[in-house]
Amino acid sequence: MEDNKVDDEKNVGLLSSGYLESQKIVLPKDVFRNGFTWFCYETFKSLAFRIWLLSWLPVTTWWKMSTSWIYPFLATNLLILCVFFLPLIQMLCRKRTLSKNLTQFSKEIIANSPGTDVESWEPIAANLNSYMHENKFWKTKYFFYGAWNCQEAFRLNILEPFSSNKDDDSRLKSFKDSVPYIEEALEVYFTEVDKQWKLFDTEKAWNPVNLDEIQLPKETYLLKLTWVLKRIFTLQCLPLFLQCLYITYISWHNGLLCRIPYLGCIFLMNMHTFQNLRGASMKTEHKMQFLSSIINEREIGADGWNHVAKRMNRYLFEQNVWKNEEFFFDGIDCQKFFKRNFVGLLSSKKTSSNVSLDVELWPYILEAQSSCTDESSVQI
Repeated sequence: MEDNKVDDEKNVGLLSSGYLESQKIVLPKDVFRNGFTWFCYETFKSLAFRIWLLSWLPVTTWWKMSTSWIYPFLATNLLILCVFFLPLIQMLCRKRTLSKNLTQFSKEIIANSPGTDVESWEPIAANLNSYMHENKFWKTKYFFYGAWNCQEAFRLNILEPFSSNKDDDSRLKSFKDSVPYIEEALEVYFTEVDKQWKLFDTEKAWNPVNLDEIQLPKETYLLKLTWVLKRIFTLQCLPLFLQCLYITYISWHNGLLCRIPYLGCIFLMNMHTFQNLRGASMKTEHKMQFLSSIINEREIGADGWNHVAKRMNRYLFEQNVWKNEEFFFDGIDCQKFFKRNFVGLLSSKKTSSNVSLDVELWPYILEAQSSCTDESSVQI
């Protein structure tokens, strides 16, 4: 009886999938001019915004009836300040709504079998938008702006929390009745990821590349510092550069001993931003290619890492991930990048909001790490 009940729930939950199968997928990104106009529309339709508008009625009445202007003036300023909290309230409401629909989210994943590519998440995003609106979970039918928002929501609300929490009791406490659906959804997702990995984890996936024709930045720059500075003072890091100039200006009267620590701190901040920028610029398929190139590299030691760096510099440039073939400075930089951005994830329980745990890549990171360890032992 329980099995039949679960099957019935799955069939009912996937009605929205069948409804959209025969229709062209339309997401808010196809309706609105940009993400900002979509977010403004969502905010204006929210309950918090309507409450904020209604709050002006008693304040206006207070202005007319009060003999003192100070208290209505303070209330008016308070209401004006509250408008800046509306986006935060909207984000919290979205997170709460999504947490109530993890079961439906999982059912859509089971039905559509998405992988790491964003396009495979489009039907899921469209189905969930319709489901939440039709079932009164959300005011509009534009919950997810694009497929990438849906994919990121899956990562932050299902994949990473569920995979990081190995205790069954804790999972049941956190996800409750959604646990069996989440387990099946993750199994479907990991199966699709493994299919994509098998395409990358072969030398046939590589286009023939003459490594002798590719130069590493180490061979063209006199110092690594010049390569780093060129990356720091780019348009993407322009705000920090302007901040550096501003701090230099306001600290000019404090003397040289005060300016040097200021500039040193700003430089270190730029370095940290640059390191995070490189990792964030790579999509999952780019990371798969990086891990695959490490595993399939026949050379050992410094020469092997130099080959990986050259291949990835060319690959990331061709994929428009980086503007030139200077992603890695040399093999040592490539090896440090692997340890910091991949091996470091294996021991991570929590990460900052802008860093992904890449849970689906953990088995392949272990394989790449093992191949590096084997090479080191052979070299010794």
